[in-house]
Amino acid sequence: MKKTILFTLVIIFSGYLFQACNNKPEFKTGMLVAAKWTDNNYYLATITKINGDKYSVDYADGTKGEVTLADLKVLTPKDKLKAGDKVLAVWAGAKFYSGKLIEMNEKNAIILWDDGSAQSEVDYDKILKME
Repeated sequence: MKKTILFTLVIIFSGYLFQACNNKPEFKTGMLVAAKWTDNNYYLATITKINGDKYSVDYADGTKGEVTLADLKVLTPKDKLKAGDKVLAVWAGAKFYSGKLIEMNEKNAIILWDDGSAQSEVDYDKILKME
């Protein structure tokens, strides 16, 4: 009986492990991402080179850097966003700020910023849904 239960648990855990591995984002050269900078904030960047576990990025402000997988986040596709979502979005320049997506239209989303700034429009390719 104990062996059967243990075997069943191993099978279930293996399924979860397989699913977790398949949900891991695949980063590619040329991909637009949110990349952490030395100040621990995320900024819009493009992956320029992948060397093992190191990712060379060009930040949108022209700065270059190298980050690890843990420092990268995939931007959320428009079809995965909805009004009410908590997000990180680019307000000005290339820095991501926290807010709430309050409205969606054809071209962009309206974000209500957590810091009290006036709501503003943000292009969909500059939004990261919070988990």
